[in-house]
Amino acid sequence: MKDSKYTIVLVLRSGGDFSYRDVELIARHINGKWMSTPRPRILCLWDKVENPYDLGNIEFLPLKSEQPGTWSRIELYSPEMEKYRPFLYIDLDTAVIHSLEDFFILVDPTKFIVLEDFWQKGRLATGLVWFPANSEKIKRVWEAFKVAHGRRMDNFLRSVVVPDMFWQQLTQGIYDFKPAPGKVLSILPKEADIVCFHGKPRIFGAGASSMGIEWVREYINQPFSEHFQADHSKVSIIIPYNKDRGFLQAAIASVPKDVQLILSKGNGYWTENFNKALPQVTGDYIKYLHEDDMLTENCIDDSILTMIDQGVDFIHGNAIEIYEGSTYKRISKPRIQYPTEKDLLTRNCIHSATLMYSRKVFETVGGFNESLGGGVSEEYEFNLRCLHNGLKIGYCDSTLAYYRRHKQQKIKTTPRDIKNKEREMVKAMYQ
Repeated sequence: MKDSKYTIVLVLRSGGDFSYRDVELIARHINGKWMSTPRPRILCLWDKVENPYDLGNIEFLPLKSEQPGTWSRIELYSPEMEKYRPFLYIDLDTAVIHSLEDFFILVDPTKFIVLEDFWQKGRLATGLVWFPANSEKIKRVWEAFKVAHGRRMDNFLRSVVVPDMFWQQLTQGIYDFKPAPGKVLSILPKEADIVCFHGKPRIFGAGASSMGIEWVREYINQPFSEHFQADHSKVSIIIPYNKDRGFLQAAIASVPKDVQLILSKGNGYWTENFNKALPQVTGDYIKYLHEDDMLTENCIDDSILTMIDQGVDFIHGNAIEIYEGSTYKRISKPRIQYPTEKDLLTRNCIHSATLMYSRKVFETVGGFNESLGGGVSEEYEFNLRCLHNGLKIGYCDSTLAYYRRHKQQKIKTTPRDIKNKEREMVKAMYQ
C-alpha cells in the first residue's frame, strides 16, 4: 500500500456524529470503485489511535490535535503531514459515487484546491481539499493558527489563504445533498462523482427508512462482490483428520469442486496432518477445514474478495454454530474485528472455522506448532505468531462456515485445567 502514488486522507474525531463505520463505508467505496492498480493509500487520522496501525486497506495514524469538531482538521496542515503530501483530503460525510481516480487526474499537483461553498459562491469550503507538497500556502495556514475560534474552521482559512482554484472549476461531478433550504437530493444524477452531505442528515441518517432516500440506502448497502468471481483454482483447502466422526462427507460436499481439496489422514493430531499436506498445496489462498465443519456457499468468494480489498495476509469472519441433536443455531460474530497481538493475548476473538490465509503466511512463519500436543490452542498460537511477525489480519463481515458442536469435539473432551494450562503456555510465548 505504501508504494501507491495516490494518497487519500480522512479524519475521525470521536465523540461527534461520526464513527468507525463511516470510515469503513467510505474506504469500501473508494477501493471498490477504483479502476486501476495500485489502489490508493488511505490514511485516517483518529484520536483513538496511539500508534500507527496498518489494516491493509486503511492506515490509522494518531490524531494529535485536541481541537474540537472541524478544527481537528488543522492537523492536516501540520509539518508532520508533509511526508504524506501531496494528498487528497475528503470528508467522511461524502458519498463516493464513481472512482476518485479521476480527481487525481484533474489536479495540477502543485495547486491548493478546495471546494467552492455551495451556498456562498466565491468562498472556500473544506470538504474536499488537495494538499500539494512543499506548499507555502499550507505552511501559512499552520503558522497563522493559534487557537480554535468559532464553530467552523472555514472562516479562519478564508482570512488566511486564497485557494489556487475550486474543484467546481475542474469538474461538474460534485453535487450538494442539500441543494436548497429544506430540500435534499432525492434522485442521484448519473453524472455525479461525489455527493457532499456537509451537515445533517449524515449519510446513515439519510439512508434510514424514515428519510425514504432510496439511492442513499443502496449506497450504504452496496456490495462489491456481486460481480466478483474468485479464481477457485488459486484456493487450497486441507481437511486434516485421523478418523471420520460421521461428518466427513458433509465437509467434503461443502467445498466447491474447482478448489484444490487435500484430504490428509494420519494417526497424528490435526496439526501434523495439516503440516504434512502443505507441500502439496498449489493455491495462493489456504484454508483448513475440520472434518466436522462445513463451508458456506459464499465462503471462498467472500474470503478472497476481503483479502484483496483489504490488502491483508489472513482473514476471519462470522460462523454459524450448529448443535448436535437440536435445531438451535447461533451466529458467532467476533467482538473485535481487527485484533492486534495485544487484543488476542487478552482474549481470543477469532473463530477458527472462518480463517483463510495467504501462502505468504506459511512462507513467513511456518506451519502449525505440533509440540502443543493436539490440545485446543494450536490455531490460537498460530494467529498470535502471525501478528507477532507483522502479518496483517482482515475481517470479512459474512458467514463463512458452519461450526458443529457435538460430544466428540476436542474442546468438549479436553479437561478444563488442561485447556487453561495450554492457553497460558501459549500466552507466555508472546508476552
